Amino acid sequence: MSVPVAITPDNGPDCERVNTVLDQLIEGQPVTAEDEDYLYDHANDCSPCFDDIEKQRIFINFLNQGVSRRSSPATLQQSILARVGAQMA
Repeated sequence: MSVPVAITPDNGPDCERVNTVLDQLIEGQPVTAEDEDYLYDHANDCSPCFDDIEKQRIFINFLNQGVSRRSSPATLQQSILARVGAQMA
């Protein structure tokens, strides 16, 4: 069940922009200071988005605690390049 998104016409809050900025943050992409400010201000004014942000924060914390991050083997890059080279020949 999804929560309805509050949208105000005529340059009102843009909930989709919140989702875009959150996606960028989750993917580790850089976010502009303007987007950070918008995210903060919008979250304070739009309860459905604030709820979604809090849910995402909880989910990310869960993933960070429950999923171990292993580094790739030092030889992985060379192994991939060797296989690609063998298939190209």
